[in-house]
Amino acid sequence: MAIDPEVIPPSSEKGSRAGKYIPKWAVYSSAGVGVLILVGLIKTLLPLIGMAFLLAFIWSQSETYRRY
Repeated sequence: MAIDPEVIPPSSEKGSRAGKYIPKWAVYSSAGVGVLILVGLIKTLLPLIGMAFLLAFIWSQSETYRRY
């Protein structure tokens, strides 16, 4: 049974929570979309970070073995 906001004064605890209902499906779907975005970012950034480290390693090796 829903609480009618006009019946309970807003200063009470039940009155402050009366109009602030968020459906569970909205919370779960937003969490799911957030996880998908996070996984997409990780899948995008990890290869770039790996290539940066590989290029830094190759660059450091090429700097140390100059023979001229």
